[in-house]
Amino acid sequence: MTTTLFPTTPLTRAEKDVAALVAAGLGLHTIAARRCLAPSTVKKYLHVLRSKLNCTGAPQHLLVHAILSAGQAPMPAALRPAPDVSPEQVRLWRALAVHRLAPDVGQAAGIAPYSVKKRTAHLLAAVGATDLSHLVILGHAWGQLTEANPAPLHVPGGDR
Repeated sequence: MTTTLFPTTPLTRAEKDVAALVAAGLGLHTIAARRCLAPSTVKKYLHVLRSKLNCTGAPQHLLVHAILSAGQAPMPAALRPAPDVSPEQVRLWRALAVHRLAPDVGQAAGIAPYSVKKRTAHLLAAVGATDLSHLVILGHAWGQLTEANPAPLHVPGGDR
C-alpha cells in the first residue's frame, strides 16, 4: 500500500488538531483525553483522516507519514542529532513510511521480504525509535523522509 501525499479534500480545524496529535505520536486514548472526546469519536476522526489523506485502512505509521508529508501538522522538531545509518537503512526507512506489506517494503528497499522484520528491528534500535510511528516521526524530524529536500545521509565513515 502506498499513500498519496495530498488530501483530496481540506481538513477541518478539528481534524487538523487531531492530525497534529497523531503526528506527535499520541495514541487514541491520549488524544481523546487531550481533546475531551470519547475514544469512539477519535476513531471516527482517524477514519476521516485516512479517507481524506488517501490511506484508507492504513496502519498508524502510514497515517503519520501522510499527515506530515501533506503538511497537515507541524513538522516534528529534531530533539537530538540524527544517528549514523547506512544507505540501505535509509531505503528501508523510506519504504516503511509508505508501504504496509513486507513484500512491498522489501521490493522498495531492495531486500528480501523475509528479512524485512529483522532489518526493521535493527533500524528501530539504530535510530532509537520505539515503534514504526516513532520511526516515521523521527524520519521527518531529521529530514530522511522529506522527498523534496532530503537531508544529507548520515553514513558511518561517509566523511572520508
